[in-house]
Amino acid sequence: MQCRVLPHESGDGPWNMAVDQWMLDSVVADPSTAMLRTYEWSVPTLSLGYFQHRAEAEADPRWRGAALVRRATGGGAIWHDRELTYALVLPADHPLTRRSKDLYHAVHLAIVGLLAERGIVARRRGEAEARVGRDRPLLCFLDRDAEDLVVAGSKVLGSAQRRRAGALLQHGSLLLETSERTPELPGLTSLAPEAPIDPPDAWAAPVQKALFKAIGLEPTDHVFMDAERAAAARVAEEIYRSPSWTDRR
Repeated sequence: MQCRVLPHESGDGPWNMAVDQWMLDSVVADPSTAMLRTYEWSVPTLSLGYFQHRAEAEADPRWRGAALVRRATGGGAIWHDRELTYALVLPADHPLTRRSKDLYHAVHLAIVGLLAERGIVARRRGEAEARVGRDRPLLCFLDRDAEDLVVAGSKVLGSAQRRRAGALLQHGSLLLETSERTPELPGLTSLAPEAPIDPPDAWAAPVQKALFKAIGLEPTDHVFMDAERAAAARVAEEIYRSPSWTDRR
């Protein structure tokens, strides 16, 4: 299957979430191709999962005054700082959209292979180490899901999904360095200091290449046209910059 690749960019929270949604909407409208992009966060931002309550974040003083955005995907909150984020959308007829876990497995296993090439041993957490019950921490990276990717027991990659008309959006964060605001979450530079660790933009092409191979995608253009950017900007203004969306829970 062909896959349209958007340029690697840096943007704020509302823009990043709007582009991800625009990708999903685009694949629903034209299911002939998949879409992929990697990106960074120009402002360190706390993204709340769709079902989380804003009051949960405000109860912790360290999040007061932090940039905040609500995702369209579920899961726990993520502090986006010193990381690489990917977003992948597959149309409904792709075999990896049939079961949600299949896409998690494919993407995370591809990242395991990429990290191994750099001397970093990562693995899927697995069901035996997963947290059970409904008592969940605010932060996704403090939770324990079976699909997490861990290095030396610490989570370094977590992903979330949103399905629409059968098409599947999956985006996730690869934690490269430890943020000053979340010292309890070690990044790859702390967990594998002997391995070469590059800045986020240097990870873009290797991550994309690993995902192409794992999922069976043929990359096409790297252009994000002005009219498409304008459409994504409207999504950002109408939804992700709107208090009615951010404060809906």
